[in-house]
Amino acid sequence: MVDKKEAKANYKHSEKIGAVVAYKNLRTNERYLDIAPDLAGIKNRFQFAKKTGLGLPYAIEKAAKTADFELEVLEELKKDELQSPQAFKEDLKTLKEIWEEKLTTDKR
Repeated sequence: MVDKKEAKANYKHSEKIGAVVAYKNLRTNERYLDIAPDLAGIKNRFQFAKKTGLGLPYAIEKAAKTADFELEVLEELKKDELQSPQAFKEDLKTLKEIWEEKLTTDKR
């Protein structure tokens, strides 16, 4: 049996990886950008949502009824041990803005 305290401590001390992700509409090639403070968690959540149709991100919920989507990891970011969760999210939001600008520039 798994010791809950040990499992919790291991999780807290594990390396946290966040990312800027894109939900890509495979029919229209449109991308909906988002941040993922827990990359592994969002990958699992997306796979579950694709199988069940439940828990899809709001931005793609309606479009997902008529089109397939895939999850693209645009850029990963490691969380610094001393960084607060809020500061980590702010860094990811800044990175997302950079990607939004980059993708907008590429379309021109």
